[in-house]
Amino acid sequence: MPKHIMHLPEAMDKLPEAEKVLVVLSGGLDSGILTMLLNKKYGSENVVALSYNYGQKQNVELEKARALCKELKIAHTVLDLNILGDIAKPISTNIRGSDVQMPTIKDVLGDPQPPTYVPFRNLILLSLTMAQAEASRASIVFTGLQVHDEYGYWDTTQKFVDSVNAIAEQNRTHKVKIMAPFSHLSKYEELLLCKEMDHTDLLINTLTCYDPNVKGESCGKCPSCAERIQNFAKAGLKDPIPYSVEIPWDDLLDV
Repeated sequence: MPKHIMHLPEAMDKLPEAEKVLVVLSGGLDSGILTMLLNKKYGSENVVALSYNYGQKQNVELEKARALCKELKIAHTVLDLNILGDIAKPISTNIRGSDVQMPTIKDVLGDPQPPTYVPFRNLILLSLTMAQAEASRASIVFTGLQVHDEYGYWDTTQKFVDSVNAIAEQNRTHKVKIMAPFSHLSKYEELLLCKEMDHTDLLINTLTCYDPNVKGESCGKCPSCAERIQNFAKAGLKDPIPYSVEIPWDDLLDV
């Protein structure tokens, strides 16, 4: 039986009614497309995006987040969390100055804890965003977490989100709920939603690479780049972002 593909009207209907929402915006593909969807549902004046500088090697993604929010006219704040990078540096290749070698997609297939993992990052980011939500009297925090990466992380699952929500439920005065609308979607399905929103031009304001060069070009070789390229090709799209290596888009798209 063919897999059900979620189209834009269904995706919009699944979002709850709310006056104000917050979104964790890394600058990546998942959170970028989610932010576009939230903008369409709630209006730019009712969406606030939070990004975190935790010493990530790909901190150019923060510039992408700023640019996307400027295009969408969404309020955007970048918060300093460099202490997390200091903690994670000895074991995560995702942190600037780390000596841990960057893997390829083949290196991490089947690895329950790839070296790109930053310990408890998503729990920390979501906790801080929920604190901001409570302080601003918002009731919903959105995250672009999804489980279909070929290199899976324990803290991107719906089970993880449900567990954090169980803790948040204990708040006695202000309830904040985390929602991950893309948790069971693939990047291919997210790209189809982006096409339906007619926002594929805005994808230039996203970054997926773990190891971009000093010019901000994606490496085209790390696990995230490999998966991004594969899903753009599957969706029939040429990725608008620059790569430091030649990507054979004509062959991939069979044009």
